[in-house]
Amino acid sequence: MNLDSQLLLHVAEAVGLGLATGLVLWLLRGFAPARRIQLSVLAGALVLGLYWIASGSGLPGEEAWLRALLAMGVMLAANTVLQLFDWLGWDYLLGQRRHLPIPRLLVDLFNFIALTAAALVVLNRVFEVNLSGLLVTSTVLSAVIGLSLQDILGNVVAGVALQLERPFAVGDWVLINNQLGKVVQMNWRTLTLRTLDDNNIFIPNASAAKNDITNYTRPTPLTRLHVEVGAAYRHPPGQVSAVLARAAASVEAVAGAPPVEVLVKAYGDSAVYYDVRFWITDYALAEPLRGAVLARMWYELKRAGMTIPFPQRDVTLRSLPEDYEARAVAQLRREVVTILRPLAVFAPLSDAQIEQLAQNASLQRYTAGEVLVRQGDSGDSLFLVRAGQVRVSQRTETGSVVTLVTMGPEEFFGELSLLTGEPRSASVIAERETEVVVVDKAAFAAIIAADASMAEALSEALAVRLRRSAERVLSSSEAEGKQPAPQPAQLLGRIRRFFGIK
Repeated sequence: MNLDSQLLLHVAEAVGLGLATGLVLWLLRGFAPARRIQLSVLAGALVLGLYWIASGSGLPGEEAWLRALLAMGVMLAANTVLQLFDWLGWDYLLGQRRHLPIPRLLVDLFNFIALTAAALVVLNRVFEVNLSGLLVTSTVLSAVIGLSLQDILGNVVAGVALQLERPFAVGDWVLINNQLGKVVQMNWRTLTLRTLDDNNIFIPNASAAKNDITNYTRPTPLTRLHVEVGAAYRHPPGQVSAVLARAAASVEAVAGAPPVEVLVKAYGDSAVYYDVRFWITDYALAEPLRGAVLARMWYELKRAGMTIPFPQRDVTLRSLPEDYEARAVAQLRREVVTILRPLAVFAPLSDAQIEQLAQNASLQRYTAGEVLVRQGDSGDSLFLVRAGQVRVSQRTETGSVVTLVTMGPEEFFGELSLLTGEPRSASVIAERETEVVVVDKAAFAAIIAADASMAEALSEALAVRLRRSAERVLSSSEAEGKQPAPQPAQLLGRIRRFFGIK
């Protein structure tokens, strides 16, 4: 057999050793570190034991098999040492003790180089291969392979660099090459991003290393979002900014700090445009939160009597009677009278007084999740549910939140604050799109001022209402509303003080 044939034979033997070792590593991939070490030691001991038995048998013509067994035993022993080093060096000393995150790609590259060095030693010592000839051949072969695989090798090197520098980690939200997504995997060649549409994008490591990287998760998960909204020119910017800031801050997932900012952005053809800036802590919720903030702004602006103008492309001419607006107001007033008249707390009022209340009452709309009143806040108004549903909840002394009741159409709350100015005893949250009629102190003051004796009748009606409300929430063991309801005499004194009646 000539030198070239021997060299090819030894190269084939080395490849076979590498494949066998790789097969062992692949079979051990799902085990814990300690278990991998145990199995590697067992496999190495088994192969070396077979070598010892075969070498002592004295069988002729078995020298090649003996060398193969010895080489496999040495490679398995080298793998055992590497597994032990992975466990003690990478995982324990650097990972657990020093808290240094070591990229798995770097560990795999180190193991590959170490096993390659072990394979060369085996070729030289066990198979008596002259490595100088192999190195010359491998140099030419490396040049050919390097030219044909330069893109793949470039991605491998870029992957190592990215994992060493760690501009992002698995789980981070990043923007790379105009692609936004969550990092779900980093391997030898590519980086995998999961988009907001739940699609996977595979970006070569070399491409990621060459482009700008925006990380929305590090160094902190706080990220600022922007939404733009326009308001009519007739509304003062200070008032509009306050309404928009309150609307954005009321969305539950918006971070409380830093606070919401509202800036005047531009003067458009039909509106003043405002840039609303708010912070979030989970970028996965960016799109839903933008929608929630914009929806809350519509409701807040509507309740504040502010309009969001828009350019009209079609001109529609309609002929309306001169008293159209007056008719609409009268119709709304009749509806409010119909709603207020059956209420027990307003039973002492005459029809004329109910109509007087209806003239000053207002209609307000809330979306699901909005807080109508908050426990502990001062108040001087009554709310009657016209449509929708609200949840009445109370925070106890232990800090837990208890749901007392839910209210639907024709039910009302806030009568104690309306008549006595007492702070709100519970919080009320809209469970779905809700419309309420609001009656405030200013509307009631004129009625009581004209008839001071009305205060006594109202105190008795209010006492009955509060007693029934207390009985309604007795089923909640943690509710703080189980104390005795105030007596009419107590309520009468509070009403007189609140409305300034001597």
